[in-house]
Amino acid sequence: MYNMIINKAYKTELQVNNKLATYFEGCAGYARFVYNWALNYWVKEYERGDKRTGWMKLNTELTKLKEAEFKWMYDYSNWIRTYSIRNCDQAYHNFFRRVKQGKKPGFPKFKSKKRSRKTFTINGEGVKVTETKIRLPRVGWVNIKEHGYIPTNKKIVSATISESCGRWYISVVIEEEMPEAAKPEKVIGVDLGIKTLAVTSDGVFYENPKTLYKAEKRLKRLDRRLSRKQKGSKNREKAKLVRAKAYQKVARIRNHVLNEITTELAKSKSILVLEDLNVAGMQKNHHLARSISDASWSMFRSMLEYKCQWYGNELVIVNPAYTSQTCSNCGAIKSDLTLKDRTYKCECGLEIDRDLNAAINIKNRAKHAQINNACGEEGKTSRVPLAASLKQEAGCEVSNA
Repeated sequence: MYNMIINKAYKTELQVNNKLATYFEGCAGYARFVYNWALNYWVKEYERGDKRTGWMKLNTELTKLKEAEFKWMYDYSNWIRTYSIRNCDQAYHNFFRRVKQGKKPGFPKFKSKKRSRKTFTINGEGVKVTETKIRLPRVGWVNIKEHGYIPTNKKIVSATISESCGRWYISVVIEEEMPEAAKPEKVIGVDLGIKTLAVTSDGVFYENPKTLYKAEKRLKRLDRRLSRKQKGSKNREKAKLVRAKAYQKVARIRNHVLNEITTELAKSKSILVLEDLNVAGMQKNHHLARSISDASWSMFRSMLEYKCQWYGNELVIVNPAYTSQTCSNCGAIKSDLTLKDRTYKCECGLEIDRDLNAAINIKNRAKHAQINNACGEEGKTSRVPLAASLKQEAGCEVSNA
């Protein structure tokens, strides 16, 4: 048994008044200004063909300018400037990394006062937490809405404060020890779907909340109400805020459900197996794109990846080709299976739910990969073409499933 050190974030809402909200907006504006200043500095260096200045040296240069030109920066914490330059440096590095890898580059964009998210980060040295409030540098004690949620008497790495729909939130990153839990060595395959969000090979079905589908009627009504408001008016800003809160509620419900499912799987299973789904390719099917986006399969996988690291599990990613069409009993492939066929019937006599059948195939595929690895063969299969990675479902008939 061993304890693994991890950085875990706890996000909760702050209780702020108008004065504090104004100060937070100033901090976010400071972070935005520094980010744009650093990005502009590096772009001009690149255009001149000069060697790029490191972020630490750039931080020192901005400190000198602060004394001469930007004296208003003294009203805010120096950590905001440091983290903002680091974030810009990371975005700049990521651009060139994606260029070398042949991916879609996506050059860093300058942050806008109107459109960009209001956020800033400070170091955890000056942050203290109690059951009911949190102490921030240059601000003092601020009440939090969830009492006892953030652990006390633990090392705080950093704190990020952000605004969403008129509310201010804080995400505190804390260094924690995660003890290894004793779990039985059992391989569990997980099939992701639309009708049912996830099905495990041991027969557990997790229902899809379909948050966007259920809220669609209200969201359309709010969109129409917003379109009627005159641009630049106060009523339009009010309607935009009401609409944003409605979309935020959809996202919160989705995140809550995904967190519950992935936490339960990561805590109780030792080896989890997922398909390497090409979600971006599947969304090109416009009949299923909205349902796939609402299910958030990519978020499900990313949550499971870091939670498996937390709880000492193994996450295996396998080739998704023909997992729904293959019989989990005899291995025969049923090529005429359509999306509306919710029960898999094989000539060998097997009659089983199609999602459960796929989950069993996913589990068996991981076991086969382990056997190949033990024999010295290539264990991970290569990515199949787009048509196969769509699991055959995206090209099938569309039903209300």
